Amino acid sequence: MLRVSGWTSQPRHFFQHLLREVDAIGLDPAAVVEEVAAMGATGTICMGGGFSAWYPTGIDAQPRNPHLQGDVLGGIVQAARRRGIRVLARMDISKGRPELAARHPDWFVHRPDGSLATVWEMPQICATGPFWREQNPAILAEILARYPVDGFFYNYLHVPRCWCARCRHLVREATGGDVPPPGTRSPAHEGWRRRFLAEAVRGMAELIRALRPDAVLVPYHHVRDGWDMRAMAEASGMVSSQISNPELPNPVDPQPIWNHWAAEEALLARAVKPQAASLLIQTASGFFASRQTAMPAARMLRNMAQAAAHGAGTCPAVNGRVATQDDPRAVPVMAGFGRWRAGVEDWYRDLRSVARIAMVRSEDSVLWGEDAGRPAGDPAGEGHLAEYRGLYEALTQLRHPLDILPADGLTPAALARYALVVLPAVCCLSDADAAALDAFVAAGGALLVTGDTGACDADGHARASPALRCLPALPGAARNVAGAYFALGSARLREAFCGAPHLGAAGRFWSPDLPDTEADLRLIGPFANNAPEFTSVGRPGTLPGLLRRGRASWLPWQPGALFHRHAILDYRRLIGLVVEGLVGPPPIRSDAPGAVETILYASPRGHLLHLINNAAPQGAGLSELVPLAGFTLHLGWPVAAAIRLDGDTAPLALTRDGDETVISLTRLGGFAAIALLAEAPGTPTTPSEGLPT
Repeated sequence: MLRVSGWTSQPRHFFQHLLREVDAIGLDPAAVVEEVAAMGATGTICMGGGFSAWYPTGIDAQPRNPHLQGDVLGGIVQAARRRGIRVLARMDISKGRPELAARHPDWFVHRPDGSLATVWEMPQICATGPFWREQNPAILAEILARYPVDGFFYNYLHVPRCWCARCRHLVREATGGDVPPPGTRSPAHEGWRRRFLAEAVRGMAELIRALRPDAVLVPYHHVRDGWDMRAMAEASGMVSSQISNPELPNPVDPQPIWNHWAAEEALLARAVKPQAASLLIQTASGFFASRQTAMPAARMLRNMAQAAAHGAGTCPAVNGRVATQDDPRAVPVMAGFGRWRAGVEDWYRDLRSVARIAMVRSEDSVLWGEDAGRPAGDPAGEGHLAEYRGLYEALTQLRHPLDILPADGLTPAALARYALVVLPAVCCLSDADAAALDAFVAAGGALLVTGDTGACDADGHARASPALRCLPALPGAARNVAGAYFALGSARLREAFCGAPHLGAAGRFWSPDLPDTEADLRLIGPFANNAPEFTSVGRPGTLPGLLRRGRASWLPWQPGALFHRHAILDYRRLIGLVVEGLVGPPPIRSDAPGAVETILYASPRGHLLHLINNAAPQGAGLSELVPLAGFTLHLGWPVAAAIRLDGDTAPLALTRDGDETVISLTRLGGFAAIALLAEAPGTPTTPSEGLPT
């Protein structure tokens, strides 16, 4: 595994100027660095090289910014070092200029008809060609020889699908087959793309380390197209992802628009590279393709607070200079959050997860299941991503701390720290992951699976025999159960739903034939005639919607996807009852609405608790702040003192309720950060400044 630079072990707040080429005219590098410092940042991503060099390069294959005057990269590095600010040089080798493509067409991506492929009207550079293999290493060596940068940030880094003779030869040699036609994907080709990219990143990282041992490589792609996340994390110095949640996503390859995307990226990064803090990018653009349109302040604040709460480093970015923004409405919240974050930095050191529940996110299920490789998920809301997001939302609203683990690489050792592992419609499950999960259950862990988990192998091929020994059945064929009901068989379930005999059923339903199981939620119907005169629910239930076999449970439908799409509170309560029966109650109870997200971590001095205000219209992303008031928190452990870091730092009043510590909050704006101390503080805490609420 790549050695980690010491400065990356703790989260840092960065700032990025996405300078336009014309911004180089008359640019004062020192003024740019002053803007970085004014944003409370201790690091910056500075325009470097690739298809546009921001320094006087001597490499012919790397075109200079045509408006370059002097040395922007060198000036920013020099000014940043005086300020104690880390600098990552921003590189982009995904695209090139038309004049370079005219001279070297073999360097670029070809379509099947031989024409050159473009992105944003720029020709794409082929990952197997001379630019990646020869020119990129030369650029790295040139920059490292001239400037004491702390590393390189590679934008939009992936292996494009290319039909040039070179790519087709390499793919045939590695897989035995050709590059698939446009619009189609194959496991063999996607696996080759992942391996090729990881090897290329590993080679780049080794070159950087050889030339400057403390410099890091930070690869980035806004939706990780063609990435093996574990392999990429191992090869790189830091994990970087986008958390922007724009109001309108990228029209080329749309990213997810989801209120918990920042949390997802922070948790995945912790899982794959726990020894280095991640660097999560938040752009100020509300419209991805209309970059000079500001992100709503409330949305930006929520994203950055959510990422920081999970121990991630944050990096807001503006298009152009801060001082000359066309639409500056997002600037105050970026500056306020950055300055506040700098003032409370020590509280975010060495945070440790307290989660007893891990949820698995399966990229194979995204690629080969209903999501069909779409990062935003299946439009019908029936894929793995909808189920995963809905179960995450439900358990988060129920105050259960969660970790997220990427599939393909699960091990008994990694699972051993959890009491429960959740597989949300993981339709594509590898043999190795299944073996690790069986070992986890055999050692006393609990497993909850939903939907069609285990229907296929990791490549999307239908399984002939069950993947899991603890749940030895295939899900079977799906049916639509709109117009049906789930009979509540157990007295505990009926009591939880105020004596109701059944719940409404909807969506897809599977029928695994599991031996030696306890069954509940037996299906009644569906009823085809829904006229009022014929809506009696008198018949007994048949197929089970909940199966328990030892420490493993199966909900063979998609309650998470239905909750994600329709906010069905009965399904949230049902999920909570099943989970609580497996791992016990959550560590925090509250009368706050589910829109108040609680994020809890252990810290060297006790715990750090964040309350994130996600109040927004159902089905829409947060755009407008809706302050909430008047709720209490019941903490399931003793707390000596509680200090609110985001406002008045006088200790909060604490009361006891049996074994619980009770805190009352009178108002919640964008978010609250509360230090929960195991011992009373000896000295007053310095108040923070400038945080918008």
